[in-house]
Order: sequence, then structure tokens, then C-alpha cells
Amino acid sequence: MEFIRSFFLFKKYPVTKEFVKFCLVGFTNLLIDIFVYWLLTRWLGFYYLLAATMSFAVAVSWSFYFNRRWTFRHLHHNILRQYLKFFVANAISLFANLSLFFLLVDLLALYDLLAKLLVAVIVAFLNFSLNKFWTFRPS
Repeated sequence: MEFIRSFFLFKKYPVTKEFVKFCLVGFTNLLIDIFVYWLLTRWLGFYYLLAATMSFAVAVSWSFYFNRRWTFRHLHHNILRQYLKFFVANAISLFANLSLFFLLVDLLALYDLLAKLLVAVIVAFLNFSLNKFWTFRPS
């Protein structure tokens, strides 16, 4: 654990540590998102874009909790206001997510689960930026 704390990029660029934490939360978020999506499409027969919207919404709540408590540690701010900002940031990310997802699946005929993974990686950078510099911005 000491190696991680003393990692030179974390000391030189503190935002790197937050980004790594954000990605770790994002990875668990992605697993939840994909599992809920798979459950809704494969077991319950939902249309893939509706299922993607619903799975994204479930994952957003998970992500908010852990990013607020662990990644950005902004527990002293108004939780409702912060959640609304987080929700707006994620709605923007959702729009980018669904647009790219539609492009890859319907227009480029990419397998939906592979497309979902690719889109998640791309949108992670947008989502981190919105949350770092707007939702969880230091006062």
C-alpha cells in the first residue's frame, strides 16, 4: 500500500490519484451496468436502448455514493445539490453513451456487449472531467 501512496505520478499530479480511484469505482459501476443491462435484455426482453438507460441509472446511484465518499471525499457539501449536479453530469454522459452505443450497434453492427465496453471507456473521460471540475469541485 505504501508503494501506491508514494507513486510519483500521485505526488506530482494529485488528480491522477483521483482519476485512478474514479476508474476503480467506474469499473465496479461498469460491472453493475453490464449485469443489469444483460438481465434486462437477455432475461426480461427489454429493448436494448431502454435497458441501457435503466442500467445506467442504477449504476449512477452506486457511482455517486462511492465517488462522493471515497474518490472526491466531499461529504461536507449539500448532498441533494451535489446529487443533482452528479445526475446532470451523468445525464450528459448518458447522452454521449447512448449516441455512441447506437452508432456502434445499429450503424456499425458491432456486438452490443463489446460496444457497451468500448463506449464505457470513452465516456469515462468525459464523466470524470464533469464530476471533477463541476460536481465535486472544491469550494
